[in-house]
Amino acid sequence: MNTIKCFSFFVCLLLISRLVPHPPNFTPLIAGLVFLPFILQNKKMIFTIPISVLLISDLIIGFHSHMLWTYGSFLLIGLGVLKFFQQSLMRLSIMSVMAPTLFFIITNFGVWMNTSFYSKDLIGLTECYILAIPFYANNLIATISFALVFYVIWNFFNSLRRPSLTK
Repeated sequence: MNTIKCFSFFVCLLLISRLVPHPPNFTPLIAGLVFLPFILQNKKMIFTIPISVLLISDLIIGFHSHMLWTYGSFLLIGLGVLKFFQQSLMRLSIMSVMAPTLFFIITNFGVWMNTSFYSKDLIGLTECYILAIPFYANNLIATISFALVFYVIWNFFNSLRRPSLTK
């Protein structure tokens, strides 16, 4: 029952994080995706939870023209998490850098492809990526920070469940 409560709390936290005011791209959503294998027994849920959170929150805040790129990047990040997951802080740290980087590359390519803001050449693509660096920085800092917080909390509660050797 505690696992269900923990899982429900985690999903609600991710959902609420997209709905409350926050700096652009500063949410725990990618960190949640990277961290989910630590708390899930069913690894297939790694895909459904973040996509469900995105879909539910997009129903509330509104759909956008770059959803294919956003959702697609989450699916690719989920595949990477499944492939490279280990319950270690080092692996979590690596994925916490790689995931927002992949998100940045994919979603900004989508912005460049699907808008008329940028010329459809290397200069326009470069400009798109350069102008998105502040969003990437927010996403990277948020992912690393939230993943670390999730890991510390997870370790703390796991230590409470283990029997003490001093008793």
